[in-house]
Amino acid sequence: MKDHLMRLIRYRGLLWTLALGELKARHRQTALGVLWALVQPVSMMLVFLTVFSVFVKVPVEGVSYAVFAYTGLLSWLFFANSLSLGSSSIVANMSLITKASFPREVIPLSRVLTVSFDFLVGATILGVLLILSEVPVSFAWLAVPGILAIQIMFTTGLVLLVSALYALKRDIGSLLPLILQIWMFLSPVVYPVQVIPEQYRTLYMVNPMAMILEAYRNTLLRGTLPPPELIVPSLTLASVALVMGYVYFKAVELRFADVM
Repeated sequence: MKDHLMRLIRYRGLLWTLALGELKARHRQTALGVLWALVQPVSMMLVFLTVFSVFVKVPVEGVSYAVFAYTGLLSWLFFANSLSLGSSSIVANMSLITKASFPREVIPLSRVLTVSFDFLVGATILGVLLILSEVPVSFAWLAVPGILAIQIMFTTGLVLLVSALYALKRDIGSLLPLILQIWMFLSPVVYPVQVIPEQYRTLYMVNPMAMILEAYRNTLLRGTLPPPELIVPSLTLASVALVMGYVYFKAVELRFADVM
């Protein structure tokens, strides 16, 4: 594993090149350019704002529903888009895999890096919303990079796992959108954890994304540090996902060229 990681570090230039190429390809010859990174979270926020604050009243304490929903959507879309884009990355670059020698994990990792750019663009809008909503600045905000690191670990591990599975079993391409759709509604993306009946809440919070989303909201919207019961399990699960995803990817990467 140490040798694999050292080799990956040596090819970090290729990682940046692939990510930059993907980013340019996505925004080339588009009228809005990088602003397209805002279209999905903002439009989804407006839809859920209409549904859950006009037609169906969802109790959200302390902040406007727009800020509440956008915080969850921004984090969720980083996770979901990384999986969606990364899952087919190996298959989409099979010609490169069969012609050059390099760490194969660079390809799915470059997709995570590309989606990270969209996340950073969307985060600027979140900052504007926090200011407009007069959410008080708190020292707890310093914990946000740590929460983001946990989410990146968890997301990267699943991207490596899913991209390898997709290369071997194309059924994953049809199954993944359904899983993500169900997973979203089983996570507190657009509704607070408090709407879950208390007798089911412990089981509900086993979901790593539920813990991560709640940690973000504790920090940004409530100005409190996430409690250990959120951080410790989410960090543990993220670490396990990262290690398992990477180990599985390296175990099957030699089979990628044989399945085309």
